[in-house]
Amino acid sequence: MLTAEEFQRIYQLADSVGAYVLSDEAYRWLEVPGGTPFAPPMYNMGPLGLSVGTLSKPFGLPGLRIGWIAGPAELVQACWGMRDYVTLSPGKINDALAVLALKHRERVFERNRAIIAANLECATRWIEQHSTVVSWLPPRGGLLALLRYSFAMPSYELANRLAEQYSVMLAPGAAFGFENYLRIGIGQEPAIFAEGLARTSQCFADLEVGSPGD
Repeated sequence: MLTAEEFQRIYQLADSVGAYVLSDEAYRWLEVPGGTPFAPPMYNMGPLGLSVGTLSKPFGLPGLRIGWIAGPAELVQACWGMRDYVTLSPGKINDALAVLALKHRERVFERNRAIIAANLECATRWIEQHSTVVSWLPPRGGLLALLRYSFAMPSYELANRLAEQYSVMLAPGAAFGFENYLRIGIGQEPAIFAEGLARTSQCFADLEVGSPGD
């Protein structure tokens, strides 16, 4: 998470050479308890700042495929032209649902913040219970974190085992350049999230004792 001061420094560096700054702000409004406050949009920093957002993450509506860009008028106009060439218009139902979500955004954000808080607390307890085999740095913003594990097993192999044998989806850290890590998201419904952790506990227990067929 970048602070407002870091955002400002990035903008000043770009401004010094006349470069635009495109900021992907997909996780804006997804505050994590005790996390880093979101910096103002890059668009607010000056005429070379552009911010993009989406309904996918903060609203939990990835299926609508709707987002936005805020930036200098001439660039936004050029983006409109490219967008019309690729996708002339979204579906009317998608548009209507997007408007409805924006109209009730505070209720949506309140619900999502409650989900994040519950899952963060659940994950923290779970990691404390498994501190001999797993550790993490809790997310300061957004929904994702990396779990470091102590098993002598490549992360792709462990992720595949979790998916195939325990119906748990955790992304292999090696996909992001971090071997011996798994990526976890904390945006799931709390009951499903807790069940996923319980199944991961079973996987870890089986690995520690050696499950049949290993």
